[in-house]
Amino acid sequence: MATVFRARDKELRRDVAVKVLFPHLARRPDIVRRFHREARAAAGLEHANILRIYDVGGAEGDDPPYIVMEMIRGRTLLEDIEQRGPMFSEIVACVGVLLADALAAAHKASIVHRDVKPANVLVAAGGRLLLADFGVARLETEDSLVTKTGALLGTPAYMSPEQAMGDTATAKSDLYSLGATLYQLATGMLPYTGGSAKVLAQIATGALVPPHKKRAAVGPDLSNVIVALMATAPEDRVASAVIASSELRAIAVAGGLGDPTEELAAYFTDAEAFIRERSPKIVAATIGAAHRASADGKLPRAMALADRAAALAPHDPAVTTLIETLAEGGRSRGRRKLLAITGLGLALAGGGTAVALGAFGDDDRRDAGTRVADASVAELGTADAGSTGSLLDAGAIAISVDASSPAPRDAAVVVSARDAGTPRSRLDASTAVALATDASITVDAASAVVAPPTDAALDSSLDASLGPVTATGAILVRNDTFCDVSIDGESKGLMYPATARPIRVPAGPHTVVCSQASNHKSWTQQVEVTAGETKVVTGSLLPAFDVAFATDVLVGGVLYKAGTATKLKGRHEIKKDGVVRWVTINGTCQVRDKPELDCYR
Repeated sequence: MATVFRARDKELRRDVAVKVLFPHLARRPDIVRRFHREARAAAGLEHANILRIYDVGGAEGDDPPYIVMEMIRGRTLLEDIEQRGPMFSEIVACVGVLLADALAAAHKASIVHRDVKPANVLVAAGGRLLLADFGVARLETEDSLVTKTGALLGTPAYMSPEQAMGDTATAKSDLYSLGATLYQLATGMLPYTGGSAKVLAQIATGALVPPHKKRAAVGPDLSNVIVALMATAPEDRVASAVIASSELRAIAVAGGLGDPTEELAAYFTDAEAFIRERSPKIVAATIGAAHRASADGKLPRAMALADRAAALAPHDPAVTTLIETLAEGGRSRGRRKLLAITGLGLALAGGGTAVALGAFGDDDRRDAGTRVADASVAELGTADAGSTGSLLDAGAIAISVDASSPAPRDAAVVVSARDAGTPRSRLDASTAVALATDASITVDAASAVVAPPTDAALDSSLDASLGPVTATGAILVRNDTFCDVSIDGESKGLMYPATARPIRVPAGPHTVVCSQASNHKSWTQQVEVTAGETKVVTGSLLPAFDVAFATDVLVGGVLYKAGTATKLKGRHEIKKDGVVRWVTINGTCQVRDKPELDCYR
């Protein structure tokens, strides 16, 4: 609709942003009237998380129609997750609270934003969050620009089904877009991908994959709220922005966070320090919630929360204890058996046999338990019956299930797809398999079929067939930003600089890959790990840019004099005369202290 300029308000002596309507639209009086009308309506909104509009004018003489807005030096939420990756669920919930509050204020004034998305949410100095660009908004009580011209305004990936069909957008449409925004913040991925036509078709059919199935660290609670916001039918969505804010606030509080405004200010000021400080509290809260769910008999929820805890802190002893507790609880109820598989061998919790069925897609790797909770072992095993040998490397173990033998309807199987066809020595400690107690199972180990004996004899039968235990070491990946780590072609999940932990591997050679699917960047290193060693693998995905200095400043504690230059990348603390700013270097820029301390592109 318009071009945005930086300008100087001579009367008030401040920089502002000026949105100027495109010339071909400025020549149409009806569009100019609506442009001004909707801008004036948005200017009437007073909310701490809505970008302020100072003035509306133009369209007289040679002056084009324009809107004068608050000038923000910062970045968008889209830029933030492109650099740092998906956010903690509790931080996503805090973002959702503030955006829902802003939308509630707009909806109370009968204004629909129509284009809520991460690129339209600004992060100002001090971590202040602002919903911007009401440029395609419409007054809910009147005809708007979109209905008069027949144009389809908005961004397809975040559009509600009714918008995608060309129908009038309502407050419920904004709630859908809010859900799509939170989906991307939580997973690092759009809810739907592809060309515009494909995305619109997916939106219309409501073929949404819940966020926690894309990324286990999201957890079930935030995932459920996002799915409710993105319901295909408007009447099935969360009732209002006020209720959405309340539900999201409860998620943040349950994770141990306080006021969303203060938490986001701390997070955006120094995300790595925030993650280091809050991670233990969030993991502990997740583990506690899983134990409570288990005590209440809500096993699918407990398992989903355990999945989240394992994704956030895979090597935390409390997570191991949680898994063992769930295993014991399942056995005591006589419904499920939990088998923990480690890189050192097999540890059976009660009777049962091991290991991966290999029937799941990659997206279901960590959360298959909730997806198949109502299916039977016999049904799930049909595709694998009689095929174990062809799927496995030497030394692996698998199961084949006799589909002719009935299994109870409440039997469940929880499988990590990455373990299908993987040698035993590469299985990690977070993998878990739950088996029905009376399923008919055979075990194929090193080409020898072992019929399931009694529980007492099972361990010795398996151990004899496995051969010697492989010695292990660990790999610690150090990268300058988040990345998806894989070792020997097996994904280990997203890793962040502030929370990177060693990954246990067998002694020997390994191939380490660190990649970002969103921008196709990656690096690969070959390493040799000896028994008992933790090999540190260091890489970089952030580009370095030329930075010039027009004033003396401290950058990360290093003094740079005026007139000098260097190359920097990522996020840095800049200090001068007691003023401190955190600046993300995402292009060639110059550090100046006027009009305020920043690196100007």
